[in-house]
Amino acid sequence: MRIVRMILVIVSAISLGIFGISEIIQAAGRDRTVPEITSTMDVLEIPCDYTEEQLLEGVSASDAKDGDLTSQIIPGAFSRFIEKGLCNVTYVVFDSSNQPASLTRQVRFTDYHSPRFTLTEPLVFIQQEGSYSDAMARLGAQDMLDGDLSGWITQTDTDVNYQQPGSYTMTVEVSNSFGDTSTAALPVHVVSADQQRAEISLVSSIVYVSVGGTIDPASYVSGATDTMGNEISTDQVSASSNVDTQTPGCYEIHYELYDDAGSSIGQTWLTVIVEE
Repeated sequence: MRIVRMILVIVSAISLGIFGISEIIQAAGRDRTVPEITSTMDVLEIPCDYTEEQLLEGVSASDAKDGDLTSQIIPGAFSRFIEKGLCNVTYVVFDSSNQPASLTRQVRFTDYHSPRFTLTEPLVFIQQEGSYSDAMARLGAQDMLDGDLSGWITQTDTDVNYQQPGSYTMTVEVSNSFGDTSTAALPVHVVSADQQRAEISLVSSIVYVSVGGTIDPASYVSGATDTMGNEISTDQVSASSNVDTQTPGCYEIHYELYDDAGSSIGQTWLTVIVEE
């Protein structure tokens, strides 16, 4: 029995010795250096349509053991906006021992503007033919960073009665992943069928103008046709505008088509959003 115990003690001692030697060898070969990322600028300025090369401009990485690691830097996700067009981005790099380093710096998108609404056709409906679904189907939104946001539009308020001719308003909003929200009180018009015996076609159904800019109502008329599809001269289309390009807001230009007798036979509206 004593012999068995002695053998167990000897085996345990040998095992501990082997384990200790193994730990010493691993410690001697362990990478005790960590990589570092540096930047030549605190704020990087890039366009919204940036490339990865532009996003990596001014950053470099190195490690005492591995040397230059700049080509292995990985840009991470953007943060929400600190202010419009300005956010943080974090860069990460790993050395050959899989040890990480990170750096966060600010990024400013030089040509950024808030999400903008789009319309496939004017928000003009014949009495009893329009609906909430019809209006929303014409509405879209585009963002310079996230792209199509049409599925994220919500209607926050409305007084539209599609059964009764009149001028109404539907308020909509949309937000991008950076936390920037756009809101617009869009005019909606419901007209009787006898007021729409001809169609005025527009180049666009909604346009954005910067404060202090100019807008030419006639330039947005692309054509006019009667109920049979016959072309009508656009010279018979008149335009009246309430657009104030000095004040941000949502406006519209009213277009009306007259026959040879001077009677109104068709009308439409162009939505104009003046933004800062």
